[in-house]
Amino acid sequence: MDVQVAPLRSWDDFIPGHDRFSVPDFKDISKWNNRVVSNLLYYQTNYLMVAATVISIVGPLSGFDA
Repeated sequence: MDVQVAPLRSWDDFIPGHDRFSVPDFKDISKWNNRVVSNLLYYQTNYLMVAATVISIVGPLSGFDA
């Protein structure tokens, strides 16, 4: 089984303007859940890059002395 890393998506696609947002239908939980999972899978590399950036910035600022 091959494991492949998803490509880094464009930042304009990852962080769209207000015109691309829509309110999810919270009454249909399965559709909402599918939307969240699809988003996480499609943008997984972008989320990892954002998390790594935040950790690398906040980590040294935390002030923990070992």
